Amino acid sequence: MKKITKSILILFACFSFLEGTAQNLIDTIVTKVAGYDIPIRIKLPKKATGKSPVYFFIHGGGWNGGDATHVPPAGLNNDANYLADQLEVIYVGLAYRCKGNNATFSDAIEDLEASVQWLFDNADTYNADISRIGFGGASAGSTLAAIMAQKYKNCKLLVGAEGMYNLVEHSEERSSFPNQKAREVYGLATEEESKKASAYYNLRENPPSTLLLHGDADVLCHYTQSIKFAEKIKSQGGEAKVVLHKEINHTTLNPSIPDVFKESVLEIAALFIGQFKLNKNTNSLKALLDRRLKNQYASTEINESKLLGSWIRLQTKLVFKNDGNGFLENLKTKKRYEFNYSFTNDDIKVIINNSSKVKIFKLKKNTNFISEHIKEGKRIHRRFLYKKQKS
Repeated sequence: MKKITKSILILFACFSFLEGTAQNLIDTIVTKVAGYDIPIRIKLPKKATGKSPVYFFIHGGGWNGGDATHVPPAGLNNDANYLADQLEVIYVGLAYRCKGNNATFSDAIEDLEASVQWLFDNADTYNADISRIGFGGASAGSTLAAIMAQKYKNCKLLVGAEGMYNLVEHSEERSSFPNQKAREVYGLATEEESKKASAYYNLRENPPSTLLLHGDADVLCHYTQSIKFAEKIKSQGGEAKVVLHKEINHTTLNPSIPDVFKESVLEIAALFIGQFKLNKNTNSLKALLDRRLKNQYASTEINESKLLGSWIRLQTKLVFKNDGNGFLENLKTKKRYEFNYSFTNDDIKVIINNSSKVKIFKLKKNTNFISEHIKEGKRIHRRFLYKKQKS
């Protein structure tokens, strides 16, 4: 095992805006491993009546990212914008070495354990009650979170979103992640290595209460992973619940799918209240969700004049013209894809020229954003938001 030298290199409070809401965040470097600084991100409740339980979140991304000098950053999911303040829970985003750092799954676990221990050592600084902790993850992060949750007797709960929990019984025909190349690169080439990385085979005695969120049209991690993992937990005396969203692909905690996001957040809130023994209810949370998500719903009437013009998402530019045509352009490479579009019910149907790919967009009620879906049969792929550019 590589030697871990603890060091606090940077500590600063900052204000960031996620989904339009100010969030008091603390970013710091907590460990140094194999020459890499391992960061952590902490979201503290604005007001706390006492010591707060801690929820460790592990990001996904297919274990991709990282380079010769940096690991992928720590991050928090959108539920942190609601539950940290509403339920007085400390959210902690954990980072770890990935494939770009020439690391393995075991290295990632080592990084996560070091960061958790750092939080334990500094619990008084953040008014944290480390007798009540939980783990959560999204996608590839769920695989790691499920393993971490079995390592700590003070872990009361686990939340997995579109995760993979059994890397041995894995078929690339049903789940495209992780493919064989990814497994080999990340130290999971053999059945023995895959078993060690699968919570399905490593449940502790009295497993933590578990909530598994999944879409039944997930092509990256098949939803049966959640169903079978829940069954295994129950067979060993634990509590587990699967929330299966119909016709949803690999995105159960994205506010741009408001109904799915709302249901997922309320399920997590109920788990927190029950397992962290919080004297809270979800009444104000429901009102907050309704207020913030109201503009995420699609417009019931599409006004073409509001659609025309340019829309931007990161390095992608989307342009709708008034003749039923338009184009997608990569702003970095300047590569352009022409398309034609039409209105279908409340959808904007885009067909890329010389391609079988169809994109479905919905105009948001506030008309400043459109959301993208990639639809194949009943599958709705991950959605992105494009922002309207002023002319």
